[in-house]
This record gives sequence, structure tokens and C-alpha cells, in this order.
Amino acid sequence: MEKKSVAKGFLSNIYVKNILLMIIAFVALVVLVLVGLNLYTKHGESIKVPSVKGLQVEEARGILKAAHLECVVSDSSYQREGVPGAILEQIPKDLSNVKKGRTIYLIIKAKGEQMIPVPELRDFSVRQAEAQLNSLGFSKLVIEEVPSAYAGIVISVSYKGKILTPNQKVPKGSTLKLSLNNDGRII
Repeated sequence: MEKKSVAKGFLSNIYVKNILLMIIAFVALVVLVLVGLNLYTKHGESIKVPSVKGLQVEEARGILKAAHLECVVSDSSYQREGVPGAILEQIPKDLSNVKKGRTIYLIIKAKGEQMIPVPELRDFSVRQAEAQLNSLGFSKLVIEEVPSAYAGIVISVSYKGKILTPNQKVPKGSTLKLSLNNDGRII
């Protein structure tokens, strides 16, 4: 009988009761969260991502919608070869396992030429200007020398006969003409 009275006395203590209730509440909360997460994340349910590479966005959207997936064009990349607007890459990759309703990010081939802004090159040396333009993808440069007091300094950059303003965009790889100062001396 003493054991029952000790246990009864122990359980009748307000602090012990509160600690036991907190432990029970904590265990119940953990179980509830784990079960809820399992239901919410649809653990174990997945579908395979169909391959949409090479297709146009509207065709891909139809295929992905039929597979209960969404799609978003996240980027475009300029390439000379290939069909404009065709899908180059998809993320996640084809045949990956994903949940229904997942968004598939598409990278497509740009429909227009890649346009590059030409920086301000006035008063740069010809070597600096050539290096900067080459780094931007302009390898076809025509150099025209104009008589002036200083040699080798860029006066202007032109494309198809029109002088470019700073940061004006032109198609990548175009032929640009650099007009340079020439002091007229023969070295």
C-alpha cells in the first residue's frame, strides 16, 4: 500500500503533473506534425518528367500539362544553329521523379540575334579598344585612320556606316569600324 501512496503522492504534485502533461503534449505534437507532413508532401507519390527538348514552348506546355506539370521559360540562349524558340534544356532533367504540379523550368533558343552593348571607347588606345571589343565577341574590326595630332587614339566606333553612341546594342560578331587618330608621320 505504501507504494501506491508514494506513487499517488508523486503524481498529485502539481509540478510533476505539469511536466507529464508537457511531455504528453510534446509527443502528441511531434506525431501530429510527422503525420501531417507525410500527407502534405504526398510522400512516395511521384511521376516521371517527360522529355521536351527540341520542341516549341506551346507543344511542351501541352505535354507537361497532360503529365500534371507546369512550365516556365526561365532563360534564353542565342545559338546560330537550330530552330528559334526550340527548347534547349529543361530543369529538372527528363525522366526525373517529381511530384504532380511541379514547375519545369525551360531554357529556349533565342528568337533574335544576340545584341551586345558597345561601350564608350572614345579616347581609348587602339590596343585597349580592340581588346575590349574582342572580349565582347567582336572579332571583325576594320580600322580607319584619320589625320590628327595624336596617333592611335579611337575617335569613334561605327556599325554599317553609323557612329555608335555609348552602350548602343549591335548584333554579336558584327563588323565594326574603328576611326583612329593618325599624326601623319611615317615611322
